[in-house]
Amino acid sequence: CIPGLQKLDKVSNEEFTVVVRVGVAFIKDNFTIKFKVVESETGKHAKFTGNGSGKSGTMDLTAVMDLIEASGKTTMNWSANVSVGGKIGSLGQRVMGGQAEKIIKQMFDSIEENLSGSKEKA
Repeated sequence: CIPGLQKLDKVSNEEFTVVVRVGVAFIKDNFTIKFKVVESETGKHAKFTGNGSGKSGTMDLTAVMDLIEASGKTTMNWSANVSVGGKIGSLGQRVMGGQAEKIIKQMFDSIEENLSGSKEKA
């Protein structure tokens, strides 16, 4: 459920490594990112960190997901903080931050679809 996913390796129940294709403007690259779940409450909350690199730069991120149940519906709230460096980061944090947020949103939308069993949004 990660956009541009090329490879996923589970290291442990709390750690996994991905190779993801990222592209902004004329720069496209494969990033190897190591993720670690740093907080987890089954069915309610997860926080993970990731750091990695590709030929064109580096990336560090922290993402949080909370599931909130009310009135028979579950809402997913999420936030992410992404920092990029190197050639790909030279495009500007604003451009890269927007691209990273788009990818993370697609990932969480996919998680939401898988949890709800449909492509419909609440």
